Amino acid sequence: MYSFTNQFSGPTLHQRVGMINSRRSGPWAWWRYALWVVLMGCIVLACQHEVREHVYIPGETRKSKTLAATSPTRARVVELEDKKTWYRHLALFENKIGTAVVRSKPIILCLKADHFVLPDDYKYESAIYIDGEEASVEDLEKLSPEFVSELFVMHQWENMPDADKQAKPYQILIQTSSRPVIFNERRKQFFTLLQAAALSKHPLGETFSFNMNQLLEATFFHDKNALVERTKNEHLRIYDECTGTTEVFINNLPATPADVKTVHVREVARLYTKERPYDEWFRADYPSPRFELHIETTPKRAKRDTSHYVFSPFYTGDF
Repeated sequence: MYSFTNQFSGPTLHQRVGMINSRRSGPWAWWRYALWVVLMGCIVLACQHEVREHVYIPGETRKSKTLAATSPTRARVVELEDKKTWYRHLALFENKIGTAVVRSKPIILCLKADHFVLPDDYKYESAIYIDGEEASVEDLEKLSPEFVSELFVMHQWENMPDADKQAKPYQILIQTSSRPVIFNERRKQFFTLLQAAALSKHPLGETFSFNMNQLLEATFFHDKNALVERTKNEHLRIYDECTGTTEVFINNLPATPADVKTVHVREVARLYTKERPYDEWFRADYPSPRFELHIETTPKRAKRDTSHYVFSPFYTGDF
């Protein structure tokens, strides 16, 4: 009876008496606890590191660290950042820790044959400064990454009240070196990104989604972000230039480009496309397919008698 109502009865009491009479732990036991605390502290410190690379998304709050104006290029960067309407859109520079990289979408500067190239879309939107002096697109294209010590692409928030309406939205600022600059791992990654940008408008990766109406419109206007076009018999086919670099899934099952040709455009419930980041496909060793194509179908939809009427800002009528 008492064993159910008194917590000090039975074996529990004997155990407590035994613990009271047992020998105290020696100094080594306390050292073990101290060693455990030190070890846990080291693990916490090891897990803390500074993120030196960031993909900027417009509208995101950004903390910028002021540079020391030790060169004409840096002085101009500081001048722009002091206006509070400019931010580092793309950058390669040195700080106390080492080489720092900033990346943002879109990548407006490319590398072809070891020389800089400014795409046509950004030639009239960009001002170029080399060693603090205004330069031309031709001057930029003569530069080689080997002689670039630091590079900044500054972008202005054009919708801010204090934005300079007369300034071009991008400023490309480059500080050169009289001697070749040693390429560390981060410099290699940065300039590899610019090489990939010469092949892709989305080297950092991008995804797109289309319902049936949107896909009808995309294939009508040959939007290659959909990765597919429409054939004469209203079926789909992957663009020739994407066939060998696209991983295909139909209703979540692996498929082939030939399987895509069996899908009628009207039985598509949803189509997703993805371009993987450049570091997955722009590599010599074991590259991944550059694109992913996912198609979800509703087979009965293609068999209905009535056609589908589509309205868009570009086209109104029956596809």
